[in-house]
Amino acid sequence: MIRVRKLVSKRLAKPAAVMTAALAMLLGGTSTADAAIYWDDGIQLVAQANQQCLAAEYDFGGVNSSGTTVPGCMARGTSWVQLNSGQPDSGGHANVQIMTQSGSGTLCLGAVAGEGPPQIQGSAATRWETCELDARDWDQIWTMVTAAPAQNVGNPSGSKHFINFYNGYYNVCLDGGIGVYGFPGGCSTTNNWQIWNIYTNKTSEPWRGW
Repeated sequence: MIRVRKLVSKRLAKPAAVMTAALAMLLGGTSTADAAIYWDDGIQLVAQANQQCLAAEYDFGGVNSSGTTVPGCMARGTSWVQLNSGQPDSGGHANVQIMTQSGSGTLCLGAVAGEGPPQIQGSAATRWETCELDARDWDQIWTMVTAAPAQNVGNPSGSKHFINFYNGYYNVCLDGGIGVYGFPGGCSTTNNWQIWNIYTNKTSEPWRGW
């Protein structure tokens, strides 16, 4: 079935500038030219509210699976994802695809408009999809924004970072409160369901292009 959202002109995509001005600089970013991310050796996205990980490699059902979180993922060393810039950065923030590996190949987390939790009007579902490697599918682009300064908590993997993931195409924020879905509007720096912890010493780098 052809998805209607594929027929919408990309020119209608809302730019990342609609995010609240209070959102701070990207993790590791020092300027607009230094906000690209190429973390293909794996990290975990841990929901701050319940410390569960985004279900990814080894923990989800494959292509077309809905986004969800799983407990105990850090202890088991599972649910690894890759973050790779799929579009040039904007406003000092990296625009990444959230990727994982499966028997179906590399999959990317996409937003699906109009299919989020029914009690949240305007919300989007999330689903693991075949990656658009030239990043023309804007529903797979998530803008990384720092919600709070990083903390050194003694984790051997690196500092604890506090990151919002915003999809400008549908104007939703990645939220782990009802499964994993897109909450309508800009991200919150105080809503723990919209803050994802990343433990890493990885930094940003210049955009490599396609």
